[in-house]
Amino acid sequence: MNMHTPLISIIIPVYNSSLFILDTLASLHAQSYKNFEIIIINDGSTDNSIDIIKKYQRKNNNIILYNQENKGVSVARNKGIELSNGEFLTFLDSDDTYSPNFLEKMLCKQCEENADLVYCGYNRVSSSGRVTIVPCLFKEGSILDSYLQRNGYFHFSGMLIRKTILIDNYIYFEEGRVISEDLLFTVKLLNKSDCYCVKEHLFNYVQRSDSVMSSYWSENKWLADIEGRKKILSYLIVKYHKKDKEEILKLASTCVFQREISYLIDCLKKMHYEKVKCYLKKNDFHTRIEFIGDSMLNNKDWKKYKILKKDNKLIWFFYTLYYRFFRLNIKIF
Repeated sequence: MNMHTPLISIIIPVYNSSLFILDTLASLHAQSYKNFEIIIINDGSTDNSIDIIKKYQRKNNNIILYNQENKGVSVARNKGIELSNGEFLTFLDSDDTYSPNFLEKMLCKQCEENADLVYCGYNRVSSSGRVTIVPCLFKEGSILDSYLQRNGYFHFSGMLIRKTILIDNYIYFEEGRVISEDLLFTVKLLNKSDCYCVKEHLFNYVQRSDSVMSSYWSENKWLADIEGRKKILSYLIVKYHKKDKEEILKLASTCVFQREISYLIDCLKKMHYEKVKCYLKKNDFHTRIEFIGDSMLNNKDWKKYKILKKDNKLIWFFYTLYYRFFRLNIKIF
């Protein structure tokens, strides 16, 4: 392979990861490209994760271990950026893995294009080990519109990022956010640079039943997720200056609107009708559709919106009955 050999920093936040951190580290040990460092941020683990990592560290001299009180994954990743020495960065969660040639192929594409950003496709791995290849458009260049349309059609952990693009543009993870913290980070990256891709699925995203995304969606989780997408919209209103700005803002607004629809329909299913009425009254929910246009919604979301638009408890009650007894046949809770 004829290419330069820059150092790559792989940043891994760790919190109570004793059951799977060795699998993650093994996938890095197996990399065909060897010039990398592993920066592990132990985010206040209360299990024996730290003992496992220290034992592994004694046999591998390319690991930087930093311990902090539990401050969340965003703080941990930002600390990893601060501690990194590499020309390029990747972010890997403590239960995910890379294919053995991930670093080599990503860096090869970077060399071909002199790219600031390179991404690949990814696989979704269930808790039982079932692997699903996630469809990817594999577009290159300015791909922010595609990213917003697919709402994350590639995973940010499947990216190779030139470190200077983060430092020069002050791109970091939003601290304090516990859900969707990677979305705004990725949008900022795609706003600042063209993107190139390796048309293979080289990253494995493991879905665990106790993860934030897989666990029960409480009201707070829904609202935090909506707020995260609103921050993306606010950022693009101020920072996006290309000629397709109106289309980009419509796409970002649609992302917000779709999550609001999902949250409100979830409230209807639970017969929380007053919460729905309160949300419709306090937010610019109905005016948002006037900006984005009904053509931006898929048929399923459009039908749900029409139910919400009725603003009628009796209609909502019949929807609840339909959902509980005829569609899913679930128990009232």
